[in-house]
Amino acid sequence: MTYHEGRDLDVDGGRGRNSPPIKLIAFGVVAIAIVIFFLQNGESAPIHFLWMDVDWPIRMVILVSLVAGILIDRLGSYFWNRARRRKHERDD
Repeated sequence: MTYHEGRDLDVDGGRGRNSPPIKLIAFGVVAIAIVIFFLQNGESAPIHFLWMDVDWPIRMVILVSLVAGILIDRLGSYFWNRARRRKHERDD
């Protein structure tokens, strides 16, 4: 092991910068915008869905829609990957 005086360690992986990744910054900006949008929509709105007729705060509708979208995405990904895995196993 040698010691090189005056040389700094390459802590950024050779990319020549020490700033946070742009994707992290973009995610933070989008997350802040979503929180602001969520907090500004507190008024109630009539919801008519199937047999339900209720008055919910708009932020609750946004939250339920977000959760439903995430669940649909995860279920779709699960079944898509499962089908691809089965097809790959049959081909082998």
